[in-house]
Amino acid sequence: MNEPKALPAPNHGPNHSPNHSPSQGLLPSWYGYDVEPPEQAAVPLAHYLWLLRRHGWKILAFVFTCVTAALIISARLTPIYESTVTVDIDRQSASAIIGQDAGRLPANDADQFLATQVKLIQSDSVLRPVAQQYHLLDVERDASDVTPEQSTEAQEAAPILLKKLKVTRPPNTYLLLISYRSPDPHLAANVANGVAHSYVEHTYSIRFRSSASLAEFMEKQLEELKAKMERSSAALAQFERE
Repeated sequence: MNEPKALPAPNHGPNHSPNHSPSQGLLPSWYGYDVEPPEQAAVPLAHYLWLLRRHGWKILAFVFTCVTAALIISARLTPIYESTVTVDIDRQSASAIIGQDAGRLPANDADQFLATQVKLIQSDSVLRPVAQQYHLLDVERDASDVTPEQSTEAQEAAPILLKKLKVTRPPNTYLLLISYRSPDPHLAANVANGVAHSYVEHTYSIRFRSSASLAEFMEKQLEELKAKMERSSAALAQFERE
């Protein structure tokens, strides 16, 4: 019978022994852990200087091309000027003379009141006089693709709407900023001032008409009271004669 032969021991490599345990040294990837990669060496500053010396002309040519292109494009663009007018809103609520509303305090609705004033500035009654004075509809028509016939019909039928007009309010203030943009700086300033002046006149006109209507109403009431007093006096005299 043949005698059993001894099998050679498995070769585990130079860094591995049969008695090697997972707790010794770094754990291989087949244990479920990733081996940390070695840190990359920092690039020295001399390498960047060498790149600049080698490609310096290419970098300068690229920068010169970009600057030249920016100057050419800026020179061909039309400058736009924006003029801004600041309007201080003086809120004066009319107090009631008689009745239950005499002692009522004004409501805390500053945001709603200022939003109403913004819409009033952008209304047709305020913008139309300014648009007719400075021919702003022609300017808007030249900037758009609308034909003259269509623009004339729209001007007569629709309210005035200026696309380059902007009305804003700084937070927590009673100020309104009226801004207008135009390639002509004088036109931008004149339109902004004209809109502010038109708004002030429109506000005064509303208050004047309201005061006139109130005065007319009071005169009618006084005339009615005077007629009632005359009728009462005549009735009293007739009663005394009887």
